[in-house]
Amino acid sequence: MGSKEIHCTNKLVKTLAMTDNKLPLMVFDVNETLLDMATLKSKINSLLGSNKGFGVWFEMLLHYSLVDNCTSNYHNFTELADATLEMAVKDLKADVTPKERKEALQTIKELSTYDDVPKGLQLLKENGFRLVTLTNSPSATLTAQMQHAKLTEYFEATLSIDTIKKYKPALETYTWATEQLSVNVSDAILVAAHGWDIAGALRAGMQAAFIEREGQSLYPLAPKPQFIGKNLIEVSKSIIAHYS
Repeated sequence: MGSKEIHCTNKLVKTLAMTDNKLPLMVFDVNETLLDMATLKSKINSLLGSNKGFGVWFEMLLHYSLVDNCTSNYHNFTELADATLEMAVKDLKADVTPKERKEALQTIKELSTYDDVPKGLQLLKENGFRLVTLTNSPSATLTAQMQHAKLTEYFEATLSIDTIKKYKPALETYTWATEQLSVNVSDAILVAAHGWDIAGALRAGMQAAFIEREGQSLYPLAPKPQFIGKNLIEVSKSIIAHYS
């Protein structure tokens, strides 16, 4: 009985200490950071008849999101995904109908989390951190993703750039996100598995944490993030230790 009471007391003291300190707002990218896109990759590769199909399409998708930013001609990510998939179909000379394209892209709403994600998020929540998302996906897609992956309960807010109509890594997008939660941009940490997202957040004045997902790397010409880990559990523990 005595040891149990001491354990609970220590846990309470630590929790109160963390709450009293000014903890940063945790801002999470979604696709390839929290959600594993392996099923979508398989679907797109099969549709395009090439193991390189997903890579060709996804690079186009990111490229033309920046074209929309630069030309002030916004289309939501669902529209861009279909348009660039049409381009990939032509480039790879695949025989795909518009209906087949749209059906394949619906897979993005049915992605599963990486195994480390629930525990990593729970660690942060238990230690008093506020969690929000910031994604290039439109709000309807984001809501479906969070519900399917059973992640809704972890997040105070689920933010989509669809509101501001500027794709990450536009600097104003990161500032806008922190303003929605009444937090200074310097008092937030972006957690992402994309070097371009990390670079944008750091340039905007955020702190950043990079998850070293397979196939992802940091941009060498950008500043290094404050936290780096092989998975979200490792990143979460580093952040918690830093602010303890």
